[in-house]
Amino acid sequence: MEKNNKINEKNILESFIESELSTEPNPFLASKIMNRLEATTLEPKRGRRSFALQSIAVAAGVTIAVVIGISLGTKYTETRINNTTLAINDSYIENLGIYTQQE
Repeated sequence: MEKNNKINEKNILESFIESELSTEPNPFLASKIMNRLEATTLEPKRGRRSFALQSIAVAAGVTIAVVIGISLGTKYTETRINNTTLAINDSYIENLGIYTQQE
């Protein structure tokens, strides 16, 4: 009984798959779907007010960055000491006597 049930279910499933594969798709279905997708994915137009606010925000950001850069540049001072003497004891750096000794 159980075998007949499984065979019957298998036959029903196979007949359903065959019936679905045998149906021919509508040739205009792809173009309808693409048109609908293009219509829904278009960006909404922004108003003049939001465009003006965005432009003002970008201009303000650039202005602030320039002002901060100039103020930091003027605050930086490099300290240089012009009267610097350099005293190095070469005998501790490299012992040249090793190279000049004759055997």
